Amino acid sequence: MTPALRAVNVAEDLEKLLAFLPRGVQQILQDDLPCIEEIKLRVLRPMWVLVDGQYRTYPYVTSLHDLAFLGAKCGTFRDDNRRGIDGTGHRITRVMMADGTPEGAPIGYTFRVGRYFEGMAEPLRPFIVEDPSLLIIGEAGVGKTTILRSSAKIAAEYQPMQTVIVDTSGDVAGDGQVPHPGIGDVDVMPVRSKALQAQLIEEAVKNQNVRVLIVDEINRQAEAETIAGGQRSGARLMGTTHGRSVKRVSENANLAPLFHPEPVFYWMALIRERGVVEMMKATEALEAVAKGREPEGTIVRLGKGI
Repeated sequence: MTPALRAVNVAEDLEKLLAFLPRGVQQILQDDLPCIEEIKLRVLRPMWVLVDGQYRTYPYVTSLHDLAFLGAKCGTFRDDNRRGIDGTGHRITRVMMADGTPEGAPIGYTFRVGRYFEGMAEPLRPFIVEDPSLLIIGEAGVGKTTILRSSAKIAAEYQPMQTVIVDTSGDVAGDGQVPHPGIGDVDVMPVRSKALQAQLIEEAVKNQNVRVLIVDEINRQAEAETIAGGQRSGARLMGTTHGRSVKRVSENANLAPLFHPEPVFYWMALIRERGVVEMMKATEALEAVAKGREPEGTIVRLGKGI
């Protein structure tokens, strides 16, 4: 049985999201919003909404007026065309037209609904207590960041304010001056540009007395190298990366410093499906891959709601 979860500040978070949507979209989605995972608005095309892992279309066409509203309301974006919403886990992604201009022009926006669940990663507590060094592996949309957020909160119970998130898009702690209360006693270092993430990782290790360093979406070689350097400083590492299997991730040249000559993470958590992870020791998993075997670990079912 997986534990029942209590969503944290869900009503307040959803109200903040609604304020960023055109009025016509607000009216259509008002009742369905608690179940929605993602909203895609593309100019002069119908609206598509992700509910329970399936996209469905709604009878609403995004107009040029809507696009102008979204541009004014959303304001500035980071260099990866993402931004958050202050004090929430929501993420807005901007889709640009390749028209030859330096920045192009927006042709659409995607809203990812971020929810904080109290106790979601509680089944992982024994692993985190043994060693908080954890790499969460999974494909897009399976809940990597949700698991990371809840795991970070558990780690911070043992290392308050020395558990530090280098948060690029505000997905983990929320975007703004005050972090979302769902992360507990985690310290936060916001990153204004993805290109600066490696620099901020190094700064966190040097300046913030880090015991557990947390990084979402590790995918660049510079980040992997800096994270590996952070381990040499004594910090434990917790992060996520995109991938379908331990083999594919370990063979990704950009991530090589995380695994060779030896893994910098103690645990690997491979997401088998939403809410189900396979926990394995990194050294044992990599040894299995080197011998041509599929690594095996312990299946853990997380709290409902992810």
